[in-house]
Amino acid sequence: MHGCYAANMALAKCDLLINIGARFDDRLTGNLAKFAQHATVAHIDIDPAEIGKNVPTKIPVVGSAKEALSELIAQNGKKPEIDEWTTQLTAWNEKFPLRYTHEEGVLKPQRVIQMLHEKTNGEAIVTTDVGQHQMWAAQYYPFNKPDSWVTSGGLGTMGFGLPSALGAQLANPKATVLSISGDGGFQMCLQELSVIAEMNLPIKIIIVNNGALGMVRQWQELFHENRFSHSIFQSHPDFVKLADAYGIPGYKVTTEEEASNCLDVALKTDGPVLIDFRVKQNENVFPMVAQGKGLDEMEGV
Repeated sequence: MHGCYAANMALAKCDLLINIGARFDDRLTGNLAKFAQHATVAHIDIDPAEIGKNVPTKIPVVGSAKEALSELIAQNGKKPEIDEWTTQLTAWNEKFPLRYTHEEGVLKPQRVIQMLHEKTNGEAIVTTDVGQHQMWAAQYYPFNKPDSWVTSGGLGTMGFGLPSALGAQLANPKATVLSISGDGGFQMCLQELSVIAEMNLPIKIIIVNNGALGMVRQWQELFHENRFSHSIFQSHPDFVKLADAYGIPGYKVTTEEEASNCLDVALKTDGPVLIDFRVKQNENVFPMVAQGKGLDEMEGV
């Protein structure tokens, strides 16, 4: 639904699609009638109920992904001739990269995520809540190593970001852990600040604060003629004061310069830090595949 142009076009135009242990859910496929129309589909999954459930599967493989892939590699099949295909993918990526518009004096959420990546060299463990910030984190924080991305993808559970960061930090005491949440989802489990403070866990708590339930607001703007219902907050807590109440340093940021300086301070701090980034409220996540559309019918590319 919010994948980059090259990736979505690869799914739409490929002649072989191999799914390894993933569900063909609606956020991935878009309109099923338009999904991977030219592809032979192979699906490796330990749960036979998932194979063929949504997408017709020509090559079903029921079993452990590790065992199936080990067997596949052992067969030493002929290397496919894909130079023309990779050239096409590269061309799509170069012509339609992820992009957003800079505005003077306005803090954009995409830029916040980019700065997090720059300041941590892509080495942090990133946990997210659910919503616009989650998609921007996926788009603008490239990872240098596996097992660094902890997000609630399938169920989309708001409130997931902060407690999952707590678990990640306990499991990896020396790692830099970034908990990225929206101002809506953060309020659902903010009491975990008590545990973070008590254990002095060095989690860097990033609140992408647009004063709204951003993804709900985006849908109401794009598909419901700007009829905003219960998606824009009339009031919410002062998160800096909340952090102070728990004995955690807190900062409010409204500009890129403040963001850069504050992140430098936060990342050098041994204990937890909360940063409230006040970003543009009506910024939308693009690209986007609207309901009923195929993956090659993206908006905002």
